Amino acid sequence: MKNLVLSAMLVGAASQLAGCIIVADDTDPTTGDLDVGWTLASSDINNNNALIAGQCPTDNTIVVHAERAGDTPYTSKLTCTDGAGPFLDLPADTYTIWLEVTDVSGVVKYAMSAEQTITVTAGAVTPIDFSLFVDRAFFAARWNLTRQGAPTTCAAVSADKVSILATEAGGSLGFDDDLTPCAAGEANQIITTTPVPVGRAYTVVVAALNAAGLSIGDSAPITNRQLSIGNTALDLQTVTIPIR
Repeated sequence: MKNLVLSAMLVGAASQLAGCIIVADDTDPTTGDLDVGWTLASSDINNNNALIAGQCPTDNTIVVHAERAGDTPYTSKLTCTDGAGPFLDLPADTYTIWLEVTDVSGVVKYAMSAEQTITVTAGAVTPIDFSLFVDRAFFAARWNLTRQGAPTTCAAVSADKVSILATEAGGSLGFDDDLTPCAAGEANQIITTTPVPVGRAYTVVVAALNAAGLSIGDSAPITNRQLSIGNTALDLQTVTIPIR
């Protein structure tokens, strides 16, 4: 799976699941089953970040993917409103597992979970659970800082944090993610943690902040960034922040 997805906050507790195996009545001694569960989440009515129970989209399906290295993924379709379902007869092996919330045809994709790595044991049922935003998504970015046209660093200009502010195009509704240490995005891609509603276009500005939380430099506006699939992260790629 190539899409960026939120992993740390919403993915199920794989370390706990790995030790919980239920013996199954499986006639094929070379295969095992998964017991797949899911919880859909959203922000509250005021777009606060508290998780609340999300509803399955109308006429929907959960498509579970199980991929072994180098192989075409196995898939299983389940009913979203059931909240859980079986993935039967997987050859015993280690898999990367993820799920998608789609329409019945599987063509329209509403949301995608993070990936988990699970070992399927022959003759057993292994539980796996997912929690994902169905109607909120995120941004991913790296950044470079410049001063008077020359490259610089967060440390050199005393940049403490970075703000990634997404403002709804044509409106005043904004979503600010300002807790990421500046140095973290110099070397690695970071993924925001502020849930932003999908189905809209945003203008994004990335700003370097000093220790007081004040901007010391802002990127050029990144316009018309479309969020369309829940729980994924739209890559802004490498953003240049000129320091004043």
